[in-house]
Amino acid sequence: MSTDNKKKVLTCLELSGKGDFDAMAPLLREDYVDHGLPFRTSTRAEWIAVARELPFPEMQIDIRRLVAEGDYVTMLSRRRLPTAGLDIAVADVFRLQDGLIAERWEVVEPVPAADAPDPVAGL
Repeated sequence: MSTDNKKKVLTCLELSGKGDFDAMAPLLREDYVDHGLPFRTSTRAEWIAVARELPFPEMQIDIRRLVAEGDYVTMLSRRRLPTAGLDIAVADVFRLQDGLIAERWEVVEPVPAADAPDPVAGL
């Protein structure tokens, strides 16, 4: 089960990274809740509406750890959006229910200037 959950999260990330939200939609429950910024949404349709406005295809995501336990998948990553000067370390927690992604939380930490240590190095 944990391996399947990891695959679903990775597939969801891959499809959203391509901007293919129609193909990604069946992986999310209709009552999908996203607690992360800028989403704060409480349905799949709301999330997709917000996501369509964001530059997902331009975002570079470097996944450092992906751990699954039961119905939860935790991902540590570094994300960059060079055109906007965004460079962040992110911890996401996904909860799956009935085989679909039901909920997501995130913790975001800005990555300091180039001369400072990478907060997710070695993860």
